[in-house]
Amino acid sequence: MTHASIPPMSRRRLLGYAGAGATGAYLLGAVPAPAHADTGQAETARTGTALQVASAAAVAGQHVPAKHTALRTDGYAEPGDGGGALYRRLPAAPATPDRWHLKSADGAWWEIADDVVSVRALGAKGDYDEESGTGSDDTEALLAAARLNRVIYVPGTDKTYRCTQQITLLNDGTTWYGDGYRSKITLFSVASGAGALIGIRGDAPTTADGPPARTVRGVRVSGLHLDTRDSKNNNGLGGSFLADVQVDDMYFSRIGRKALTFQYHCRNVRCRDITIYSTATEPGSTFSAISVEGQTAGVDLSYYPGGVKSTADLQGADMADIRFTRVHCAATGYNGIVVSNAYRVSFDDIDFGDTSGAGSFVIFTRLVRDSHVRGIRGGDTRRRMIFFDANVRNCSVRDFHFGATLGTGGDGRAIHCAGPSNLFADGSFAHRNAATQEAVLVTGAAVTLRGLEVRECASAFVLNGPPAAEGLTLTDSRFTTAGAAAFRVKGPRTVIRDNRFDVAGAPFAGRFEGPDNQCVGNTVAGTGDRRLIVTAGASALIALNTFGQGSKISFEGGTLYAGACFGNTGLDGIAPNHLPMGGGALHVDGSGRLRVKTGPFTSDTDGVVVGSQT
Repeated sequence: MTHASIPPMSRRRLLGYAGAGATGAYLLGAVPAPAHADTGQAETARTGTALQVASAAAVAGQHVPAKHTALRTDGYAEPGDGGGALYRRLPAAPATPDRWHLKSADGAWWEIADDVVSVRALGAKGDYDEESGTGSDDTEALLAAARLNRVIYVPGTDKTYRCTQQITLLNDGTTWYGDGYRSKITLFSVASGAGALIGIRGDAPTTADGPPARTVRGVRVSGLHLDTRDSKNNNGLGGSFLADVQVDDMYFSRIGRKALTFQYHCRNVRCRDITIYSTATEPGSTFSAISVEGQTAGVDLSYYPGGVKSTADLQGADMADIRFTRVHCAATGYNGIVVSNAYRVSFDDIDFGDTSGAGSFVIFTRLVRDSHVRGIRGGDTRRRMIFFDANVRNCSVRDFHFGATLGTGGDGRAIHCAGPSNLFADGSFAHRNAATQEAVLVTGAAVTLRGLEVRECASAFVLNGPPAAEGLTLTDSRFTTAGAAAFRVKGPRTVIRDNRFDVAGAPFAGRFEGPDNQCVGNTVAGTGDRRLIVTAGASALIALNTFGQGSKISFEGGTLYAGACFGNTGLDGIAPNHLPMGGGALHVDGSGRLRVKTGPFTSDTDGVVVGSQT
């Protein structure tokens, strides 16, 4: 199943069924009709043979004539409490009676017949007041709802549904939905935590490198508000061993660890319209608002029934096609997004506030392939903004706009890309961390930076590319700094093209320390010696650039004959433009005469006159 084949959740449609008590209504593709649904019983109820009873609690005192094959209650504990439901008569006692069963005084057993079941029909009240500490504990009702293989409705409330355990969704086609922000479930867990408020999972692998023993499919969660009270070891919604899952129109408050987390054997997941008020709030948190994590070596899955004690590293093969769209996160105590060991993970239209701890907005770590972030906004951070590990390949961050790096730590760069063939495009930020040598560090090959706007930089360089940054490309960008240089690159085949560098206060604008570089079509503001430097052993084509009047290019050592410099404006000094010719260089002196020089220049008139420029 592809993302496109999952129809969007329609809460209006589900609410319509819930309000009508529509047994046998097939939800128009949302989920298949439950096997136990009996549309005949619903018809019986509509034709008037269902016995009307005040509440589910009152059924125990009722003797129901045999002609009645259905009951309709007006409430759960009392009429009008929202827990009314339609019940069908069972031919015998259920093997395991649960909260959706009733027994009348005559010994007959009854089972909820509605396809859409409100948690209030299972005894939940949603009346807990956290401020006063009064109200009902709805844990058992919520856990029963998870066991019941129906569409579950969580009505909105002015208080909250109190829960003390994880709600685990295990069945294919499970659907939970609510009224949005007001459908609030609050987790009051023990000190060790519950793991997640809502967990979606199949059955764990039974061999180290094997697939899940069972994959749960088609689960949907929509329109709920999850709150874990900043507690330890608690996520908002998490899942493992699953496929074809949709999560939408969700709200998260005071999440101790991760608001949304998918780990191990997850495919085709779509999350959209997510609001996170606060997450990664656990004291000393090192967690993130959203995480996607594939199976790595040594993971212990034995806490799942039948799970293996130690796993193999699947290098991301178990995690693919996971999408997050329209996510607003007001505050995260540490990281925003973390992706590890996964393929084809995408984020679109993401909005973060500040990372109040030492977190990052985007981290791709371990082995990540073909994954992309587009349209991300963020405030300030005391750590780095974006980090791509060495095994991250063919990934991108586009249309990103952040505040500033404010920290003083050595890993507080705005961007650090260690992996090859990645793209960072159309982004803006300020870099105020003077402890780092650069704002942007590229240590992977064939990395492209395009359309970046750096508003300020407190480090020595805006962009630094060590020798491993082979084939680095910087285009269509603007760097504005008071004292930092625009770039220093040591790798081969760097391309610096069509940029603007407003770095008048820097000792130089750019420095090439590797071979076969290009610097073409840039505007380099400011004047003075050594606007560009080509060091000994390096080479560069420097052409068609616009410099501040009186700028100079420095070719150190013998590099004058290992590059070309022509068509630039604003340059001054000895041989500002020249072409290499065999063992020498062709240049034009101040009088327009063409000269060839085979040794270092000491004056404008050095070299043998070979003609004149006309």
